[in-house]
Amino acid sequence: MPPMTRVASIAALILIVACGSPGTATPSSSPRMTGPLGDTWSWDGAAWHGATGPGPSARFGAALAYDAARHVFVLFGGQTARGASNETWTWDGTRWAERSPVHKPDARRLTTMAYDPRQKVLVLYGGLVQNGAEGRPASDTWTWDGNDWTEVAAIDAMPGQRIGARLVTAGDQVILFGGSLAPNSDFFADAWTWKGSDHWVRIDGGLTPEGRLSAAVAWDDADSSLFVYGGSGWNPADGGGALGRPLASAWSLKDGAWIPDAFSGPPALADTNALWDRNSQHVIVIFGMSGTSCLHPMNAAWSWDGASWSRLPDLQVPPRWGAAVAQDESGKAVVFGGSDEPGC
Repeated sequence: MPPMTRVASIAALILIVACGSPGTATPSSSPRMTGPLGDTWSWDGAAWHGATGPGPSARFGAALAYDAARHVFVLFGGQTARGASNETWTWDGTRWAERSPVHKPDARRLTTMAYDPRQKVLVLYGGLVQNGAEGRPASDTWTWDGNDWTEVAAIDAMPGQRIGARLVTAGDQVILFGGSLAPNSDFFADAWTWKGSDHWVRIDGGLTPEGRLSAAVAWDDADSSLFVYGGSGWNPADGGGALGRPLASAWSLKDGAWIPDAFSGPPALADTNALWDRNSQHVIVIFGMSGTSCLHPMNAAWSWDGASWSRLPDLQVPPRWGAAVAQDESGKAVVFGGSDEPGC
């Protein structure tokens, strides 16, 4: 497909309709300080809509996934102005509702969550658990059945402690990718699937991508492959705890083998996200941080068709990084929060 035709076929994905969103700026003599965001945006397949009404407090690094068995989006954790959260919220397409489960994971950010079609539960893994210091990386596995959380593995030998991994629904299973032991330290580029109970199995081998956390990851339904772009990798110029180095490499995992996608496209992006556009059968990379000496939040969008990149119009959803993004089984999506604070 010629580049201009390909862009036109996807252009509707970037059409934004702001309907009184909390993320829509209101004239003020005192501009809002940058930092965690608490706005909600929904994608209906043709346009984005800003939601109104009460909901979770502003945060970044939360986990969001669609619970297909119960037809709601579920949000857990994230970093708020008061510290890491252990709240559970559901979004039914119209409003947020805070849940009060008897059991729940420890407060954390940079955790990850996805729906497992086989077990019909949400699976949550790892993250940075709040403590008296900088936080500790976790390796616990929890499931959500619509009413309560169940800890199915308190300390899992493998995949091991990690923050900023990505967990996605991939056909009839879930796949966990990447993460790191700490910011700018001990990055991973492995892929795992959850078999139920406390059982994780590694599913990749051979050549692997550069290790990274908070990458743009999506399941490519057309190719039955896992697509990975960007994220934060090791920055040798900085020490542990630093932001890391934004990456610009793309990889696909198919039948257990990693394939580099050596085509120029988006800039190097950290803390980015991806969606699968069912209409065009393309991966769409959105949001993140980019730059050299100073990283800035982005609202750019790029399309990957399996062979080449196309630049799409910038989103009118405000720029951000560390957003919680999820899609339902029809391809409709929800974006919550993130941060618009620059990394300098």
